[in-house]
Amino acid sequence: MRVLPVPHNGGMSTGSDASGAQDGGCLLCRVADADAFFQRRRVWEDGHWRLSVVLRGAVAGFAHLEPHRHIPYITDLAGPEAVTLGPVLARATAALRAATGADKVYVSVFGDRVPHLHFNLAPFHPGGPLVGGAGQVRADAGSAELVAHEAAASAVRRALARGGTA
Repeated sequence: MRVLPVPHNGGMSTGSDASGAQDGGCLLCRVADADAFFQRRRVWEDGHWRLSVVLRGAVAGFAHLEPHRHIPYITDLAGPEAVTLGPVLARATAALRAATGADKVYVSVFGDRVPHLHFNLAPFHPGGPLVGGAGQVRADAGSAELVAHEAAASAVRRALARGGTA
């Protein structure tokens, strides 16, 4: 996993992990450092989430939605953040869509560069800089075999029937 370089902040943290412990090594837990690093402006927050709009790049209105607590990956999501994610995500994307005049807002979660859960929200305009749909898959990628798709669907069904993960 490639992790972004973390600006030094004297070990100070403005965030905490899922247990409430401080995580001074996490860039997104040090909110002011993250805002400076990504050149973004915080536009909204509540007791669990914050929304920041990035002020550079090809997509005007591109934003990060992230929990205040340190939650490394989407698979670690629990507690009040899990309960409130749907309504908060709907509200944030609706606001971005209305504010930017976008047709839709793409939502992406990768977890490869910054090990703190965050949703990349990207307003999409036809003919704009974003390429969606099939454009997000390598052009030379072939189709997976039907057996692989069926195995994945069956494994997910079994995991959820057990009440958890695989």
